[in-house]
Amino acid sequence: MQVVFQITSADQDVQLSMLGQLHNLLHEAEAGKKSIAVEVVVHGQAWNLLLANANPLSGKVQSLQERSVKFLICQNTLNGRQLQVEQLLPGTEVVPAAIYHLVKRQQLDGWAYIRC
Repeated sequence: MQVVFQITSADQDVQLSMLGQLHNLLHEAEAGKKSIAVEVVVHGQAWNLLLANANPLSGKVQSLQERSVKFLICQNTLNGRQLQVEQLLPGTEVVPAAIYHLVKRQQLDGWAYIRC
C-alpha cells in the first residue's frame, strides 16, 4: 500500500488532525501486518509544520519519521518564504514542485491520495 498526503494549511489544528490520521493509518497497517509507504507533501502555508525551531508539533513529526513516514516540502514554497533546508527538521526532503510530485504519485505511480 502506498499513500501520499497533501497539506497546505498553517492551522495547527488541521496539522494535528493530519498527524493523528497518519498515526491511525500506521497503527492499522502494523496491526494487519501490511507493508505501507507514506509520504506527506507540505506546501503553501503549511511550511511551519516542518520548522526545526519553535514548532510545537516537531516531536510528533519526528516520531512519524521514525516510523518511515517521509515528509517532503516544495522547493517553490521554500523559495517563496525565503527558507533554507537547514531551518527544517532533519530528514525533511525537498521536491522541486509539490503539485507535480502529487500528480506523479497518483497518475504514474498509483498511490492513494489524501488531502488534509
